[in-house]
This record gives sequence, C-alpha cells and structure tokens, in this order.
Amino acid sequence: MKKIIFALLSFALLFSCGTQKTAVPTWVNAKPIDAKRNYVYGVGMSYVNPNTAYQQAARSNALADLAGEVESQVFDESKLLQKEDAGGFSTAFSSQTLTTSHIKLEGYELVDTYSDELRYYVLYKLDLPKFLEIKAQNDAIAMSYINDKLESVGNSGLNASNRFQALADALQKAVDRQLLNDPKFNIELNAKLISGLRNIEHDLSGAILLPEATYFLGLPKQFSGALRISDESIAEAIKLVSSSGNFSYNSSLNAVLCEHTGRENAILLECPIDFRLLLPQASPLVQLWLTERSNWKITESLYFQNTQIKVQATSALSEAIASAISAEFAVYNDAPLTLEFKGNEVTERNLGDRTKHIISGNFILKNSNGAILWSSQRLMKFGISTNPAAAKQAAYAEFDKDIRFFIVPQIVRNLGF
Repeated sequence: MKKIIFALLSFALLFSCGTQKTAVPTWVNAKPIDAKRNYVYGVGMSYVNPNTAYQQAARSNALADLAGEVESQVFDESKLLQKEDAGGFSTAFSSQTLTTSHIKLEGYELVDTYSDELRYYVLYKLDLPKFLEIKAQNDAIAMSYINDKLESVGNSGLNASNRFQALADALQKAVDRQLLNDPKFNIELNAKLISGLRNIEHDLSGAILLPEATYFLGLPKQFSGALRISDESIAEAIKLVSSSGNFSYNSSLNAVLCEHTGRENAILLECPIDFRLLLPQASPLVQLWLTERSNWKITESLYFQNTQIKVQATSALSEAIASAISAEFAVYNDAPLTLEFKGNEVTERNLGDRTKHIISGNFILKNSNGAILWSSQRLMKFGISTNPAAAKQAAYAEFDKDIRFFIVPQIVRNLGF
C-alpha cells in the first residue's frame, strides 16, 4: 500500500513539474502594463522555422512594438501630426524614413522568451524616465554636432563640395538620431537643413555655351558645347539630361557633346547635381533627401532646323519629291545632303481608250562628298485613266504616298536622328 501511495505522489509531482514547464506566460496573451508608467513593454512573435532567422524576426517585432509603446507615452497624436511638411508624406524620402520608428530606442532590456511548437515570443522592457533622460542628452549632443556642420554649410569661403559634404554629415546625424521624424525637432531642423541647401545653391551658377551656328536634325557629329560652372569642385557630379536625342557631358573637358539629335526641333538640356556622384560615401537616404529637395540646375534650350536636302530629279518630279519630304526635311540647293531620283516617267497610249502614266526609278542619298549614304529599291507607280491628265495625277499621287510612308522613314533611320 505504501508503495502504491508513493508511486501516485511521484506521478503527481512529475505531472506538476511538466505542467509548469509548458505553462504559457501571461505576457504572451496580455502585454504587461506598468500603472506608474515607469516601464513600457514590447512583445514580438515569429513562427518557428529552422530555415529562417525566426528568433531575430521576433526580436525585431518586439522592438517595433516597444517603440510604438514609447511613442504613445511620449508624443500625443496632435504633436505627431506636426511632423508633416508641405508635401505631406508623398515624397520618396518620407516614405522610406517612415518605415522605421520615430524613436531611437536606447537602454532596453530582454525580459523573457517563450516558444511552443509553432511560435517564438520575445518580451522587452524599457525604463521610460531613464530612457528620456538619455535621449535628451544624446539629442542635445547630436544637435550640437548638426549646428556645427551647418555653420560650415553657410561658409561661402569653402568650396561647394565641402559645403555639401558638411550638409550630408548634418543630415546623416539627423537620420541616425531620427530627429527628422521627432516632433520636438522636425520643423525647425528641416528648415535649417533646407536653408543650408539653398545657401549653397545660391552661390552656384553655371551656363551651357552653345555655338552660334544653326544646326540641323539628324546629321552626324552635330556639335560640342561648353559647360561653365562657378565652382569646379562639383563639376564631376554634374549630369546631363536632354528632352530628346542623345547628349553627353564630359567633365574633364567641360564639354557638352551631341551624339544624336533626336526627332524634336526644340530640345531642353538640363544639368542637375547627381548627389550619388558628389557624395558617394553618404547613405542612400541622405542622397535621396538632397536629390528631392535640390532646386539647382543649369538649363538651356536648343533649337534645330529640319535637315537640309537638295533634290535632284526632272523638274516636275523634283517639285513632287520636295513636297513629299517637306514635313521632315528642308529643301535647299546648297544643302549638305542630296536626294537623287534616278528614274523617269513615261506615258503609254496603247491601251485602247485609256492612258497609263508610269513613274519608275530609285532614290539615292549622298553627302557633300558624293558618298552614297543610302539607296532604295527600284519602285514603279502608275495611274490609268481615259484622261491623260487624270492618269498622270493618279501616278503622282501614288508616288507621293510612297515617298511619305516608305522613302522618308528609311532616310530618317539612316541619318541616325
């Protein structure tokens, strides 16, 4: 009997111990709340998966939850709304920075972890009064650093590259401390940073110097212009953007080169600063902030004439060809290009009471040296009518269509617009 009682007691004790080991902590289902508001807690969970860093994911989720709790304790909703600028959160910079907390957590500690077969949980705790004290000290140190950098930004005696670097350093510190999203600093700090950017831009000037000669669409080796900038320290960080065509900028020569004109007669050239080139060591967020908020760029409008072509053909055909190509080309006798039609037109009258007017031949495009740039296949267009004038008119109409829809596009492709 004693053995039976002992066995039952042992079983009860083992069962009790096993139950305690598998008991779910209360914080898993109900996050702790400190009535005195001295401590705040964060709970994170991740599904157990040996093939992933599920424990790190749970810790990250717990820290995010803790940051949200800290924000709700420190900032009220009305103050959080003040962090929007004139553009709200529509910019790419804002959308990226808002994926992180507005609070930089410091001094938090791991309280407990728990896992079952499916989930892994983490509980963090933070001493709020101590956190606020440390945060205030570190924010003050950061703001002192930022203000020192902004003094360099406002020093017009420094070159633009060094001033931009100082601005990037100040901005990086603000990003690291997450001050740009902190209602206590957001408005004033953003104003200081943008003011610093405008001060640098105010001291910069530049222009694209273009040749005075008139240029024509599609011709190779069109021209090269010169880019002049008041501060050469940022010359290598200038990028060139054109509304049409293919233009490039050579920083070592300060030259703007036209490789292809494009099809537009009016082209806008713009030269903004590429902050990825100017500040390669800066973080992507800093580069993005500067790119979005920079207003400085050099602009120049460039106007091309339609490419000049001389037409060689019989008198009547020459006028028809000139009319057909007029939408894309300007016809001049002294043009650098020559479009020759090697062919003729004949009228056949052996069709009973009908007349057949035929235009046949091929086109050849030559440069000023007589070199052949392009030639077409032989074409034949005709018109048939009892009226000879109507037959000729029909043949010319077909000839005009062929030039507009087949010949001109081929010329355009071969001129490299």
